[in-house]
Amino acid sequence: MLLDSLDLTADAFADATGWVAKPEGMCKGDSCVPAPGTIGDDGTLDVAAVAERLGMALVADDDAGIWALGPESGGRALTTATVPPIELPDIDGNPFTLTAMHGRKVLLVAGASWRGCSADLPVWQALHEELEPLGLSVVTVALDLDPGKARPWIERAAPTHPSLVDSDHRVDELLGISNVPMAVWIDETGTLVRPAEGASVQPSPFAAMEITDEMPERLQAVLREFKQMPETGPAYRAAIVDWAQRGADSPYAMSPDEVVAASQPRSADHSRAAACFELGVAAERRRDHPAAVAWWKQAHALFPDNWTYKRQAWTLESTPEGADSDKAQEVQDTYGTSWSDEFLATGGANYTVIPKL
Repeated sequence: MLLDSLDLTADAFADATGWVAKPEGMCKGDSCVPAPGTIGDDGTLDVAAVAERLGMALVADDDAGIWALGPESGGRALTTATVPPIELPDIDGNPFTLTAMHGRKVLLVAGASWRGCSADLPVWQALHEELEPLGLSVVTVALDLDPGKARPWIERAAPTHPSLVDSDHRVDELLGISNVPMAVWIDETGTLVRPAEGASVQPSPFAAMEITDEMPERLQAVLREFKQMPETGPAYRAAIVDWAQRGADSPYAMSPDEVVAASQPRSADHSRAAACFELGVAAERRRDHPAAVAWWKQAHALFPDNWTYKRQAWTLESTPEGADSDKAQEVQDTYGTSWSDEFLATGGANYTVIPKL
């Protein structure tokens, strides 16, 4: 959340973070944190005091005269299974609010042009068409700083489901998404029934690819790591279909407490990384690329397992002007690393959150 002042109305704070000021304190879902003395008589919040109470990193960009507020920390990525109001635009800038989907099950899938999700979008569209009669809608979200990079592959797929753009990576902060493709399941009441996890509904083409001696050694190593990743696509698809058919009776639907417990840990460093990433986005938008790189380097160091932060930044260095987003993101002088370097260091088995089905 970007701020140009540390005085903010309680309503604006709730809209951005999901934390609502109540007599008992700051509340999100059924979780409340006492916050005495943080709310003025006029309804204005002392943002610094609230941030301290909730474990939210508050990071200042003194040169730009702004602050960024990271998400709550000290526990899990999710404080509650209740999905906060999330409004995102489509590629034409038309706003869409997730609450409009109340009454239907929602499979929210995050992707990006810099990962190659253009090939996935027709697959998600087909699943949407198959399961829509059962009361399930797919919502896809492109994590692209430049919506123009997402436009070509969204237009080619011509989705009839909501296909949105999250240039600020809000779903990272609000839903715990740290790589793509990842998905969350949301029931008819707006409650998560599965937390953010790796999302694929078909076998990985890379895992099936034959490794030959004629391939470059680096490509051979990458493919070997892909083959170490558990194959969950068909099982994940079957689980989604089961949930569409059976709803809360599906064995794959979790209780709210189980969802929170299964979400990824979120440390104070992770919260600060989110704030640094957002300050980098702000710098990039005002065409101060060196400042953006400096903030993004901090975000990468603080949260090295967040691939959306890294790959979004890397692709800006490795994509020629006017070209489609580079998906390989190979060696760049700016960051001193590349996608394949870090993928090989991490290992295929640890690259994403594997669904436990």
